[in-house]
Amino acid sequence: MGKRSVEKVQVLIAGAGLAGLTAAIWCKRLGLHAVVIEQNGQVGGQLLHIHNEIWDYPPHIYDNGQALLEVLMRHGKMAELDCRLNETLRSIEETTHRVYTDKNTYQADYVILSTGVRPNTLPILRHSKLVLAPSFSTTLQGDLLHDKQVLIIGGGDRAMESGYNLAAYARHVWVVARSSQLRARAEWVERLSRCANVTIRLNTEVVRTREEAEPKGVYLRQAGVPGETFLAVDWILPRIGVSGNSDPVPFLKRYGQDFIEVDQHQLTSTDWIYAIGDVTNGAAYASLALAAGQAMKAVKHISMRKTEG
Repeated sequence: MGKRSVEKVQVLIAGAGLAGLTAAIWCKRLGLHAVVIEQNGQVGGQLLHIHNEIWDYPPHIYDNGQALLEVLMRHGKMAELDCRLNETLRSIEETTHRVYTDKNTYQADYVILSTGVRPNTLPILRHSKLVLAPSFSTTLQGDLLHDKQVLIIGGGDRAMESGYNLAAYARHVWVVARSSQLRARAEWVERLSRCANVTIRLNTEVVRTREEAEPKGVYLRQAGVPGETFLAVDWILPRIGVSGNSDPVPFLKRYGQDFIEVDQHQLTSTDWIYAIGDVTNGAAYASLALAAGQAMKAVKHISMRKTEG
C-alpha cells in the first residue's frame, strides 16, 4: 500500500460544532482556506445533545439545539464550507505541522481545535447493565423510566436538571454526590427540593453494584458512617461532569480534566495551534455565545499573523 499524499491547508479545524462551524465561516470571510473535519456523520456537535429551550443565545429563542442548528445550516455560506464528515483526528506532530486523521494527512499552517468534551465515567460502572447511556435525554426519553427507581450520580446542574425531569416519570429518584454540598445553581436545587419523590444524599458514593440477584441495585458508602448501604434501583444515570477531548494533542498544556490552556487569542502552548469552545472552556464556562466569540477571535488572530508575515 502506497504512502498517503499530503494535503496542504492554511487552517485545519477539528470539530464541526457551533464553534468549529463559526470558525470556518470567519475563515471564509477573511479569505483563509479552511478544511473542517468532523468525526461524526453530521455537523452540530453538542447542539445535537441540547434538548431544552435555548433562550440565552440572542437574538432568537430556539426550541432546542437541533432548531438552532437548522437555522445555522440555512446560513448563506454554509454550503461553501469544506466540511468532511466521518473523519477522526488521530494525532498532530508539533514540530512538522503534520496532522493525521483516519483518512488523510494534512500539512497545516494553523490548526483550530474545536473537539468538545466527553462525559466522565466511573470505572466501577464501566460494565454495568444498569447504567443508562451518556446520551440518554431526560427531556425526550424520560417516559421510558415510568414507575422506575432511578439513581443519579452527581451534584452539578446537569444532575439536578436530570433529577427534576425524571421526577415526573419515575417512582423515586435518588441523587448522590460525594461532596458535602451541591455544585448546582440554586434555582435547580430549589426546583428539585419541591419534588416529593426525590431524595438527595451528600457525602455519598457508589461502591459497587448488585446485578446477579433481585433486587438489583447499588451499595453506597457515606462519609463518616461505617459500612455500606444497599439501595435497590432499576437504572443508574451518571452525571459527573465532562473532560476535554484533547487526547490527540498530549504535548499541549492542559488544566483540570484535560481542558486545553489558551491565551487571550485562543492560542495554545504550541504557537500554531488554537483551541476554542468546550475543549478549552471547561464545564464552568461552557456557552454557545462564548464559543462563537472565541472562533472569531482565533481566526482574526490567524489572519493578522498571516498579514504581518
